[in-house]
Amino acid sequence: MNEAINHAGHLLHFDSALHWCFLIALFGFVVGGAWVVVRILIPLRHLARQASGIMQGELPRFDRRISGIGEIEQMRRSLNHMMGQVQAAQARELTYRNALTESQENERRRVARDIHDDTIQSLVLVSHHLELAARAAKAANQPGADHLDNARTQVVQTIEGLRQIIGDLRPSMLEELGLADALEALCDRHPKLCFAVQGAVCDIAPAQELALFRAAQEAIYNAEHHAQARQISARLIYTDSAVSLEVCDDGIGFAIPHHLQEFAVRGHYGLLGIRERIQHLGGQLQLFSTPAAGTRLMVTVPLSQKALAAA
Repeated sequence: MNEAINHAGHLLHFDSALHWCFLIALFGFVVGGAWVVVRILIPLRHLARQASGIMQGELPRFDRRISGIGEIEQMRRSLNHMMGQVQAAQARELTYRNALTESQENERRRVARDIHDDTIQSLVLVSHHLELAARAAKAANQPGADHLDNARTQVVQTIEGLRQIIGDLRPSMLEELGLADALEALCDRHPKLCFAVQGAVCDIAPAQELALFRAAQEAIYNAEHHAQARQISARLIYTDSAVSLEVCDDGIGFAIPHHLQEFAVRGHYGLLGIRERIQHLGGQLQLFSTPAAGTRLMVTVPLSQKALAAA
């Protein structure tokens, strides 16, 4: 009897020890799981949430310290450093592109000046000599007078074509007439295009005028040469805080890539150049297009404080 009681006591003692071991193991598992969740999984989730914008082309900042194990914090610091390097590289590239755009405008002005001061003046002199030669041939009743007249006509047409090129290279109308009249003169050269001004016209910065004018040139060129448009409409819109240019066409349209940088891969840099020029001025470019449904381009630049005060 005593042996049975002792055996039962040993079993109860063993079961109690096993029970406590199980409870201790369960407690350790819960504490360990909680530690993993708090120190690893939650910090990783915060880090992943911050990094999710990279997939959309954004450059998030990882400047907020994340509580967790040291390796996650080190990863956060590395990502923050990498983002800083990428942003610095983009800023340098933007500065370079802006300088390149400015140098292109200077080169365009130089070429336009050379064409005007040298090539056109020489052609004007040639035209004058051809006219004198044609008159002399007609007075002497010599053959070839008609050929001289035809040659002079071709020279005059060449001069007019060069003057149009000068107008594209150096839009002096911007300085002389302002943006609205310069755009109207540009649109008058395109029979497919109708132009309208909406709102009260006001003066804007020369850099903004040039950016909008170049945007109009690029949009009209694309509509005529790529979109095969039958009709093109352009509107210059003045509001209380901004100036917008809208160009629409009824052409073949296209599928807009997820990122406009994909245009560079295809060798199309015009829209990218316009967007960078507009963004440098604090504005934005919006592009809407669908295959077989035409294209709509909208560029907007904010009015400067001086323009707002004048308005």
